[in-house]
Amino acid sequence: MMRNVLVYLYDTDGHMVYLRAPLRFVFRKEKYTPCTELDVTVQYAEDDQLHIGSVINRVRITVEGYPLHDGIIDQAEYRRENGAAVVTVRSRGFTALLLNNEMTPGIHTAMSLDKLMTEYYTFPVQVQWEANSDASNYIYVKPHRSMWDSVVNLGYKLYGSYPYIYSTNQIRLSAHKNPETRIFSSGEILSAGFRTTGSRLLSHLHMQDIEGNYDTYQLENPDAAAMHIVRHKQMPFDRQYLYDPEQSMNLTFALAAQGWRAWSVTYGGYVHLDLNDYAGAEGVFAPGRISALTVKGDASGLKSIFTVYEDAFSEG
Repeated sequence: MMRNVLVYLYDTDGHMVYLRAPLRFVFRKEKYTPCTELDVTVQYAEDDQLHIGSVINRVRITVEGYPLHDGIIDQAEYRRENGAAVVTVRSRGFTALLLNNEMTPGIHTAMSLDKLMTEYYTFPVQVQWEANSDASNYIYVKPHRSMWDSVVNLGYKLYGSYPYIYSTNQIRLSAHKNPETRIFSSGEILSAGFRTTGSRLLSHLHMQDIEGNYDTYQLENPDAAAMHIVRHKQMPFDRQYLYDPEQSMNLTFALAAQGWRAWSVTYGGYVHLDLNDYAGAEGVFAPGRISALTVKGDASGLKSIFTVYEDAFSEG
């Protein structure tokens, strides 16, 4: 099955090589992470196009013809072993660049996703986004916050949802249309189960008012109380939600509780499903929106893991 995995390597001299059946790879994608992630090791006979000293600047991977990842290089290592070249690459999708760019702090009015992605910085053409001109009256940008934070705040203000990356590098505020559904039968499941993570849950929030007085706004989290967790957090007044301070506290609770309850299923092979498609496991859990997925490959073959979260941003 690894014969159906293709890896494309590009360098700064304009060369590209594609290689079938990498030695090993791990691909990850998660609802709250604004990019795909890939670790891959490939081996090939050294040629004139890609050789020791080549500066690799991009990597793509496809499985059974479906694109999984297209990204920049966090680290690339080239070495020669037993007469062959071995390259190990660690990469994040191009949308990771939104984490490395900041907007001018303050109020930005009439903000839409189209405006956010076109009127501030120019990104590589691989960065795409859902065509969306719905606008919020304003967003408030705090100092040293990334552009991805602005995308998150825009999605929450417009739809009460969390943005995600569709396909390789498409930013979406709303779920894609016509999602796929796959219920894995008991005979094809390698493992399936449920996980609870309480390490980040907050129990109480206390927020200042606009004049700086503390405890003007307070909110409790019943999920934390049920888990016997006591964690109080003090917050400055959030100008992002000037007219609805409780919305800011709800978002803070939700971000702290990302994926705190999760179902997962592991399948021996590859199934083309994406975030916000549906996956379920016969006799274990009913289909829910996919919140995280991992695809692994090595000499033993391919393995796919699909995870469904139950949290504040789950489908009701």
